[in-house]
Amino acid sequence: MIYVDSNIPMYLVGASHPNKLRVIDMVPRLTLAGETLVTSAETFQEIIHRYRAAKDEQHLYAAYEALSEMTQETLSVTRDDVDKALALSGKHKKLSSRDCLHAAIMKRIGADSVWSFDKGFEELPWVVRVS
Repeated sequence: MIYVDSNIPMYLVGASHPNKLRVIDMVPRLTLAGETLVTSAETFQEIIHRYRAAKDEQHLYAAYEALSEMTQETLSVTRDDVDKALALSGKHKKLSSRDCLHAAIMKRIGADSVWSFDKGFEELPWVVRVS
């Protein structure tokens, strides 16, 4: 099981960038390998936040739909997840608050892989970053 971060669909639908090519290459590889891709409601919220701040409705809907299409499950965010994210934030300064929440959700569901270009995840010894 691989947790998908918001930057994956954002690179997929965004402007030309080396990470865009990597995402385009990885989608069929992960799918053909039978990987289960999951995300959380927070990841969708990040996409809304980012593109609304940029006043970019076209990419908002494209990234939102891409994330929806590439993942098999969207996980809820619980108070316990937020509490664990708070604890992680005190120990792992290189992780953003949102990435702390992703890590807490990953821990809850037993996922040890995250598909993300955020290198802060490498601070967590139990996480393998797919990129």
